[in-house]
Amino acid sequence: MKKIVDVFKRKDRSLVWTYVISLDRNRLTSGIVEFEHEALRLSELEERGGAESLTARVRPA
Repeated sequence: MKKIVDVFKRKDRSLVWTYVISLDRNRLTSGIVEFEHEALRLSELEERGGAESLTARVRPA
């Protein structure tokens, strides 16, 4: 399953970048929250920021 996830700065809610995230059904334990967590995890791996300074939201279909 694929979803588009936007990542925003917490401070001023400005859009920073967007991910297209694909997760298999086995990893979808709590729905769209898993996509948002994955976007924040990727942001931290890429040294763009962590959950303390960023927030992620799945785009509505």
